Amino acid sequence: MAYGKKLTDEEIAVRMVELRNLRKLHAASREREKTKDQRITELETIVYDLKIIIETQNTRITELESMVFGRKKRPRISDDSNKPGSGKPPRDKDSFKRDEPGDESITSEEHYSVNACKHCDGELVDKEEYVRYVEDILLAALDGISKFKTVTKQTIERGYCTACGKYSSAKDLRGQKVSLGPTVRLLVCYLVTLRDHSYDQVKHLLLDLYSLKISDGEISEILDSQRLKLLPKFEELKDVIRAGPAVHMDESRWRIQSEGSGYAWSMSSTTSTDVVFKLSDSRGKGNAEALLGENFQGIGITDRYSAYKHLFNLHQICWAHMFREAKLLTRLEDLEEDKQIHVKEFHDQIEIIYSRLRSYLKEDFNQQAREAQANELRQELLKISKAHHLDPKKLTNLKLGLVEYIDCLTVCLTNKDIPADNNRAERDIRKLVMKRAKSLGCKTTKGARTLEVLLSIYWSTYNRDRNNFFININTLVNQT
Repeated sequence: MAYGKKLTDEEIAVRMVELRNLRKLHAASREREKTKDQRITELETIVYDLKIIIETQNTRITELESMVFGRKKRPRISDDSNKPGSGKPPRDKDSFKRDEPGDESITSEEHYSVNACKHCDGELVDKEEYVRYVEDILLAALDGISKFKTVTKQTIERGYCTACGKYSSAKDLRGQKVSLGPTVRLLVCYLVTLRDHSYDQVKHLLLDLYSLKISDGEISEILDSQRLKLLPKFEELKDVIRAGPAVHMDESRWRIQSEGSGYAWSMSSTTSTDVVFKLSDSRGKGNAEALLGENFQGIGITDRYSAYKHLFNLHQICWAHMFREAKLLTRLEDLEEDKQIHVKEFHDQIEIIYSRLRSYLKEDFNQQAREAQANELRQELLKISKAHHLDPKKLTNLKLGLVEYIDCLTVCLTNKDIPADNNRAERDIRKLVMKRAKSLGCKTTKGARTLEVLLSIYWSTYNRDRNNFFININTLVNQT
């Protein structure tokens, strides 16, 4: 039985050549496919990276637009804030009126009589009296500058001692023949520190109101002399704040023109309205260490800036910062729809946890109960901080921050009277942010040293008792 045609040697040789060629082509095809797969993987990685870059750029553009043009206003349910359900309590009509002054503040009285009808000159009966008040001020330029500007001529005797051969005078004769008095000096410091006036604005105000000329050099001398007087009080103020159970700290840009850059730092008390500032040419950790001093044992309340990370034995991270970051993520309209939904879900989850934290803080302090609550919140934070493929870059960074500082988020729970946010420091540093917008910082490092002392003393005194500020600061300056 025959099983097939027997191949000749020539046919076998031809087929072997074909087989070898097919094997070579197959191997080459496999290499090409492998190369294509690698290239596709590389291109997918590039596309993914480009999507992340575009997403990041869109996020930055949105943030810059918000900074330049302001945030977009979201549509309101109702334009009338006094309607039920608007979220705001109805405004009392009296809130639109000025407060009625007390009898002790009345400086003069006027009486206006009416004896006949203004329309027909008829007799008036059943007359009634209505009381009105007019609040006004005395303006030097209108009421006579001589009433508000004083010039004291001082005649100072000086004599020669025949016993020791030296001169003695009744008063120090050094300095200029014409100088500025303590009240002008106080007003200049107030305008520069609390009211953010530039030197030029101070000069114009004094000239327009009091016909008092003053130069840039005199303003600088006034500020520097006040710094020397208040420097001991400045050091005392730092010690008082450090002695408290905790401190708030924050920093912001503050240009020192001679250095080309600079930062302003603040350290605020948690038990009072006291605050101290430091103006420096850098954002380095040493500035925070200088404010805290050696052997600080209190709790630090800050944002997640890395310079604060190893400064405190106990460190409370600001919840308001993190919640604000999560809220800003929900306003990134350039994100893909599924990512927007994902970001909104994360925001809602952290809002619930933050709300529970604040409710726990309102309860009476119980160490055991607080420890349990803190552990519960930490577990929930770790749960929502797990990485997800829909996380935009900013959300990824926020989640990493939550995990990194997980033990620093519940210090406010386990320690009595410790705030959960750093809002106090933000309000204090904002004073310098507003001043920076007007004055563009300081010219020299010496000016920064002067201004940090005056800002600290003046703002702390002002915060303690605004109504008696000038009396208190004048007493403080004269004590030194």
